[in-house]
Amino acid sequence: MDWSKIKTIFIIAFLLLDVYLIYEYVKIKEYQRADDSTTEPPTQTLSRLDIKYDKEKLPVNNQKDQYLSAKSKKFTDDEIKKLEKGLLSGQEIIVRDSIYLQAVLVEPISIKEEFSPDDLTDFLLNSVLNGAEYHFWEKKGNTIKYYQQHSGKTLYRNPKAELTFNVNEENKIVSYNQTYLENIKEMDEEELIIQPLEVILNLFKNNFIESNSYVSFVELGYYTQLDTSAQLLAPTWKVTVNEEDFYVNALDGQVIQPETEEMKVE
Repeated sequence: MDWSKIKTIFIIAFLLLDVYLIYEYVKIKEYQRADDSTTEPPTQTLSRLDIKYDKEKLPVNNQKDQYLSAKSKKFTDDEIKKLEKGLLSGQEIIVRDSIYLQAVLVEPISIKEEFSPDDLTDFLLNSVLNGAEYHFWEKKGNTIKYYQQHSGKTLYRNPKAELTFNVNEENKIVSYNQTYLENIKEMDEEELIIQPLEVILNLFKNNFIESNSYVSFVELGYYTQLDTSAQLLAPTWKVTVNEEDFYVNALDGQVIQPETEEMKVE
């Protein structure tokens, strides 16, 4: 048995353990500093943690909001006929379960290599049902995704308020899939929503972001809390930190994790 090698391995292992413990200790002290500063304005706490943000781009939050209820639209035969004789492009329509509309374009739409949402403005306004209510989300691979808005606020990552265009290898849109929420109604009384800076600080306290982070975008929209025969939508902050998006319930501070749809409580 080579005791020299074993001794070296143990020394390296203990050094790594020491580094890890020091790292954890520093993180704990940071959390304690954040928690101990309950009377300190969030601006000062975030400054001490070196969490940066653009003050001019932060929403001015002195408003109230409330939960919404909504139901999936059932597409009618008259609406389908209208689409099939669209102003900009004829469409072949299939509807599944009354709420999932699939349209194949008779004449595909050419788009630029560097896609701009402006390229589809006319088509949305003239050839998509309620097209003006959808807001561009992302272009990823061979799909261009939009989500429905309510009162100018996006219904985040909502599969029942979604418009997805499909692009072929020739960079032409050949079809799209659509869902739509209607009968959107306010529920309960309005409540004062959480301040954006407090949301950012809560993300740090809950170990979602670290010190030395950069917050590039903050926006208020809605996220689905419950989806049965109707949907329950919660006012939700979308916070982009180091190019990663986080969603936080603007009324109770819960952090929504889209990949698992689980909730992490403060």
